[in-house]
Amino acid sequence: MFRKIIWFLVLILNFGCRTNNEEKPSERIKQEKYQPNWSSLRKHNTPEWLDGLKFGIYCHWGAKSAQIETGNRELTPVEAIEIWKGEKFDAEAWVDLFQEAGAQFGGPVAWHGNGLLHWDSDLTDWNSINHGPKVDIYGSLATELRKRNMPVISSFHTGDFWSRMWGTLSDKDATYLEPTQDHSKYGTMNNGRVGDPIFDGWYSRISEAIDKYEPDMIWFDTGFGGTIGGELKGYAEKGRLLPGGNTDLGGTPEKYQQKLISYYFNKGLEWGKEVEVIYKTHDIPTGIGMRDIENGNLIGLQYDPWMADINMQNHYEWWATWFYNPVNKLKDAGTLIDMLVDMTSKNGRMLLNVPPKADGTFAPEVKQELYAMGDWLKINGEAIYNTIPWIYFGEGPTEVTNPGHHGQGKNKGELIPNYTSEDIRFTQYGKNLYAICMEWPEEKITIRTLSSKGKLFPGDIKSVSMIGSKEIITWKQTEAGMVVQFPKEKPCEFAYVLKVERH
Repeated sequence: MFRKIIWFLVLILNFGCRTNNEEKPSERIKQEKYQPNWSSLRKHNTPEWLDGLKFGIYCHWGAKSAQIETGNRELTPVEAIEIWKGEKFDAEAWVDLFQEAGAQFGGPVAWHGNGLLHWDSDLTDWNSINHGPKVDIYGSLATELRKRNMPVISSFHTGDFWSRMWGTLSDKDATYLEPTQDHSKYGTMNNGRVGDPIFDGWYSRISEAIDKYEPDMIWFDTGFGGTIGGELKGYAEKGRLLPGGNTDLGGTPEKYQQKLISYYFNKGLEWGKEVEVIYKTHDIPTGIGMRDIENGNLIGLQYDPWMADINMQNHYEWWATWFYNPVNKLKDAGTLIDMLVDMTSKNGRMLLNVPPKADGTFAPEVKQELYAMGDWLKINGEAIYNTIPWIYFGEGPTEVTNPGHHGQGKNKGELIPNYTSEDIRFTQYGKNLYAICMEWPEEKITIRTLSSKGKLFPGDIKSVSMIGSKEIITWKQTEAGMVVQFPKEKPCEFAYVLKVERH
């Protein structure tokens, strides 16, 4: 008996010592800093809070907006910057519109197409405080978004580095580059490739934006990896060089990608919050961040979360398509809702580009479609926000026919699917399964996926209702499918949500 008491006391002491002096494995992982190599960075996981975000808005707004407004394609970037006044920019009004559209997150295009930074930079005078609108675009939007508890996404579209680096390069190189200077030597100084001073400047600028504004998500577009250009020259979509494919691949060298991503992830640890990097295709190894499809969609249910940045405008004229241009007709709210529903059912989310006019306001037709999206989401948001995919993303005859980058933008939007009343998409949250009917049927539909021989056994379904409708609908689960009698009145203008409550 005495020996048992002694053994029990030893166990208690050992447990107490371990608890006081040792970290749990999970705590060690949380505190371990990321190293600038792919193996270390792959330990990063997509934040849980991001999984529930399905709809965000960002805005292409810059000197290009003024250039389009003038109709003068001969304007140099500097000339366009100096006539871009943005005199009616109002961060509060912008975020009001984001919320009225039903967006859960938002942010600025922080750097795009030339050397002007859209924040209050200490590295270069070529920023939106000293030129253009004379306002901290990034900072004011980030502040306003956080007031509404909306996560901040910022995007960087750097393109051809050596020609778009103005001001002091970095702490390592105090050389000051003017936009009117010839920077071409930097484009070939590394044995025919872009030299490190330019990439040092790229790193210094984006790390400065990280430090100043603590973004929750960063999306890297052109210039970061370069694979989208490679695809156009002969690379396969799935990361394979095709026979005869062009091996030329630009973008940021791996060592700078690793350095910046590890810096950002470690800043997240320092801030005490989870952050995410979003990139195109195979710009970095899989499993480190989230993949983005530019103005496109994917076929079928995806194993990993992904995002599509969708242009609200169709591409009638390819010159400056992402900035407000009345020639590029808008996608209507019904089309955008259908795209959002389809992407959500496939484990994706939509980042919608909403282009302001040069003065910083939004055109009436832009607002009209956003308000219509918001009206739909006010009724049906529970079938989108915070949902997860089901084992089937949907059923019906219509599927994306041109997947991948720009697949929904080519041919003036004619390749965007036209859904029918037979097309159903599924999402779920808790006990609720949502069957989203892409078009209104005449009287009733048969959802084949929900047959009594399918995943839901007889007795699994507790009730069926239509969100937004007070009418009691009749339904019956048969071997052919679940037959649902629709209400007499439509509860909304676009996709229609059946809420299937399971036991």
